[in-house]
Amino acid sequence: MGQSSRQSTLKVTLRYPASAFLYRATKPRLRLDGVDVPSTGWGVQRLPVSPGDHRVEVWVPYILPRRAGRALCEITIVKGQGSALEYMAPTVTFARGSLGAPGEQGSTGYSTVMVFNVIAVIVVVAALIAFALT
Repeated sequence: MGQSSRQSTLKVTLRYPASAFLYRATKPRLRLDGVDVPSTGWGVQRLPVSPGDHRVEVWVPYILPRRAGRALCEITIVKGQGSALEYMAPTVTFARGSLGAPGEQGSTGYSTVMVFNVIAVIVVVAALIAFALT
């Protein structure tokens, strides 16, 4: 029996939110069962895997934290069947990434950023009103 008949494929889609465009300048890191997997960057990665249980870890290298948006997932690969995962980087680097079923992963930290944006707008408007009244 050849090597290809014992292998399945794990498709991992690596994404980041459009509002976090700085991720474009980085390349996410992917680890399968504790071993670094060469990554071509954002987008779809196809990994040959043997059937059985596997641990997938994804993060984005950063200054602080060193592993921004770290996410882990345990997956069972069935012989002869392909499997898929999706990673979504967080909006805020200190938040956790999301790794799991394709189409169900959202960016963590988005609501926090929006709250800070609303507060900033309110402060600016209040300052402009105060300035106009004086």
